[in-house]
Amino acid sequence: MNNILKLFSGGLGEILSDQSMLSGDDTVEIRLRINSPILIKKINKAFFLDNYKVTKKDIDDTVANLTRNSIHAFEKEIRGGYITIEGGHRVGIGGDCIYEGDSFKGFKNITSLNIRIAREYPGCSQKYIKYFISDHRNIYNTLIIGPPLSGKTTFIRDLCANLSDGTKNPDFEGCDTTLIDERGEISAIYNGIPQMYVGCRTDVLSYCMKKEGFIMGIRALSPRIIISDELGSRDDFEILQYALKSGVNIITTAHGFSLDDVKKNLFMKTIIDNNFFDRAVILKNSIKPGIVQEVYDFERNKVIFNDLD
Repeated sequence: MNNILKLFSGGLGEILSDQSMLSGDDTVEIRLRINSPILIKKINKAFFLDNYKVTKKDIDDTVANLTRNSIHAFEKEIRGGYITIEGGHRVGIGGDCIYEGDSFKGFKNITSLNIRIAREYPGCSQKYIKYFISDHRNIYNTLIIGPPLSGKTTFIRDLCANLSDGTKNPDFEGCDTTLIDERGEISAIYNGIPQMYVGCRTDVLSYCMKKEGFIMGIRALSPRIIISDELGSRDDFEILQYALKSGVNIITTAHGFSLDDVKKNLFMKTIIDNNFFDRAVILKNSIKPGIVQEVYDFERNKVIFNDLD
């Protein structure tokens, strides 16, 4: 946390350094909005620091620190609405948007920042590995579903490392894995170096569109499994179909509270109804990230695990 606090403008850094509640590992976001108090979000609560209102200078100075006074070096990331800083932490941006035609180019005035704290939770997927690997040591094509702050990214990162490195229980020797990290969140790339561990047999394609990533991975990296983040677009049907026809297994994620909730997205409904996945793993909101609420087996058409077990 100290590495993050030093990036805030002088006044904000001093205020936040005095907050004992920032210690521990349950702080998930620090939000700055001009003319509003600082908002601290924990896993199970949120509160304002009412003794100070953020100024435009606070935002400008903090952005300068985050970008090392070279905001143009972060143009590509900023077009995605964020900046990634050392440690894999992501800073979401709000402000006046600039367009050229229909293309978003960046921000003219930055008016808010959302610092999302990235953390590893090694072993958080270990308890559930058995639901991803069959008795014959094959990998189930799996859709991981979870609402915001359920720990999808944390869970899939740890799962990637386990499948790449191998596990003793169940006995699985590990396999070549391609991680398509479209937004750089899973491996938390900073200056080309993953800040989070994703396994010794994992090739990372960071900031790569899923369509190109699947094609490049299958043609050049020969993975047994491809892991990617959020599905939900028009192109995803063809991407997954291509991978499955190539004999590659898939584990990916989707936003939602349940399988029915995810199927409200017509693209996802088409993918699910065409039996691309063997299983769905549904995460729940919890004090700890990556807690599985339910595992659904599509072939048997039933729930094979729930959090009451």
